[in-house]
Amino acid sequence: MSRRRQMVVALAGICLLVSACGDSEDDRRNAEPQVAATEAATAGAAAPTGPAPDSGPDAPTDAGDQPADSPATDPAPDPGEDERGTVAVQLEEANLVLTPVASLTDPMALVARPGTGGTSGDLYVATREGQVWLIGADGDEPPEMVLDISDQTNPECEEGLLGIAFSPDGSKLYVSSTDLRGDSLIVEYPMSGQWVQGDQGRTVLDADQPACNHNGGHIAFGPDGYLWIGFGDGGGRDDMFNQGQNLDTLLAAMVRIDPEADGNADYSIPADNPFADGGGRAEIWHYGARNPWRFSFDRTTGDLWIADVGQNQWEEIHVLRAADGWKPGANLGWPLFEGHVRFSGVETPEDLDFPIHVYDHDTGCSITGGHLYRGSAIPSLVGTYVFGDFCQGRLWGLTVDDQGVDTRRELGLSVDPVTLVSFGEDAAGELYVLSFDDTVYRLEPEE
Repeated sequence: MSRRRQMVVALAGICLLVSACGDSEDDRRNAEPQVAATEAATAGAAAPTGPAPDSGPDAPTDAGDQPADSPATDPAPDPGEDERGTVAVQLEEANLVLTPVASLTDPMALVARPGTGGTSGDLYVATREGQVWLIGADGDEPPEMVLDISDQTNPECEEGLLGIAFSPDGSKLYVSSTDLRGDSLIVEYPMSGQWVQGDQGRTVLDADQPACNHNGGHIAFGPDGYLWIGFGDGGGRDDMFNQGQNLDTLLAAMVRIDPEADGNADYSIPADNPFADGGGRAEIWHYGARNPWRFSFDRTTGDLWIADVGQNQWEEIHVLRAADGWKPGANLGWPLFEGHVRFSGVETPEDLDFPIHVYDHDTGCSITGGHLYRGSAIPSLVGTYVFGDFCQGRLWGLTVDDQGVDTRRELGLSVDPVTLVSFGEDAAGELYVLSFDDTVYRLEPEE
């Protein structure tokens, strides 16, 4: 049994995220086989095909329920905690459809390679099992596998291949995964033509993971040319490893590095990182995340949108404006706050960044972050942040006006429950939906 599986057993009976603990020894013994489906449905990460997340011993309770030992969630009397009961309205300006463009087992991430493939760019899709595929944007050619690291990762719990990103010039592919021990790895591969040179991988960064969930793992290059990485709090529940407010770990943080090797170092630290001169890990840009399940940069404004998965009741979206320099050193709040509601402790640090939008577990239970739509095929959707909920499979559009008022719109689209794992964007700004129903879809107007 691996070190991480031993940890799961040692934590037998752990209350997984929004779910209630099993009461019996049999429940605890059964918890490990169920962890992949249960964790994914409540943590916004990978879920294998198989039993629905409420079929195991740790089934989610009603949305507001909390175990007796959970931190209180009474609202804190902080000025920034306005009531966010956003009303969802129907987007009536356009009838939208999801058009299948590729069939792949458990697609996890989609990116366009810069400078290739005409208007859409060559599209590459990573699957949870550890493969990267080149697909045609028109869906008229079968996918071609260009990288296979399935013998180097294990797609259990919330592990596996979690994210991919191309360097800004398209010459290198960066792959985010967990290794066979369950720890996080970022590996760089050179490209040759359309192919990944899988035998020339170079480990850029690694991070120990104390449990199998809340790995985060999404990666993207920002408009600044640096590699951004989102890490979760290390797993369990209630920030049990005390990572959320800990500046001496890469976990529970948004990390920003220059991935180019620098002498004997595998990467370097941008000089303007907020802790580059001390006070915390130099790689950290933001901290206080629970499980940032997908973040993206608006290709027009450069704003950073982060979707962070909640625990007991609230899912949240943060927007760090490029005009504010993405708020270096901002504290996303976990575990002091879940959404706008006090979760633990009594302090309210000055560097807190409250989310711009939240929704509760009557609406969904695990956010899947997306992109600001900047394509041309759906004019009425331009400037709308498209995202969804893993558990429900529903897609929404979020707009924020100049006064910061947020409006969530129903898009009238969904995939199967417990399958909505990711969104992707091609070179033209058109959006794709990745579902664990083994399909990559493109978001399009209905003809």
